[in-house]
Amino acid sequence: MITKKVMIVEDEGVVGLSLKSILSKMGYTVTGIAITGSEAVRMAIETQPDVILMDIHLKGDMDGIQATEELNKVTDIPVIYLTAYADEETLNRALRTESHSYLVKPYNPRELYSNIEFAIYKRRLKERIGSAREKVELSLTRSSDCGLIIDPNRRIVFANPASELVTGYTTQELMGKDIFGLLNLAPGAKTGEEEETIQRILSLEAVDYLPCRALITTRSGRTRLVWLRAAIIKEDNAGMRNILILIGNAGSSRLK
Repeated sequence: MITKKVMIVEDEGVVGLSLKSILSKMGYTVTGIAITGSEAVRMAIETQPDVILMDIHLKGDMDGIQATEELNKVTDIPVIYLTAYADEETLNRALRTESHSYLVKPYNPRELYSNIEFAIYKRRLKERIGSAREKVELSLTRSSDCGLIIDPNRRIVFANPASELVTGYTTQELMGKDIFGLLNLAPGAKTGEEEETIQRILSLEAVDYLPCRALITTRSGRTRLVWLRAAIIKEDNAGMRNILILIGNAGSSRLK
């Protein structure tokens, strides 16, 4: 798994630490928090993050837009602007730097997550190091279907924003959770049968071992019948495989 690194530029200490906590729960590595434009340029060059979250209005001689202009001279690290001000003049200045995107505070965490993922994917695709899993993750961030990626140990390693509506859990809460803590594949099944299902899927590449229907337990404790669809995500490295699971309302003939 390729580590995804994010750098924060924010001169309000409490805001910066709060954002760092949110990003860490999302699974990102925060390379640092810069509080001035000049510090942001130095830190970005030293730590080489995959994406920079840049507050526009910074204290000192250099604001976030000027810092981005300086960074563009020496690196192609994508910048996502975060600002409480969305006036036309500021927006036009930001657009001229060809930043990845522009989010107005207070931002929606799911929107922030999608923008970060898309920025990282675009850069890695340009460098031709994007993995098969990263491509699936990008597609899922923009999908209205509930999508989960699990590893061979049954743990959820990715959950898209739509999964929150189906499960009631936030994407952060789903990370690392045992998939069978959510899904009951076969009520009354013998102990160990779920583990056998996962191993059969991976060893035989037979996703049909996953039933087409299951019960899902939401965060509130309610259970509901859902449709399941599965696929194996294979990397060039044959030893790296994950399982994609799409979940939909069983009351419909298609996933929603």
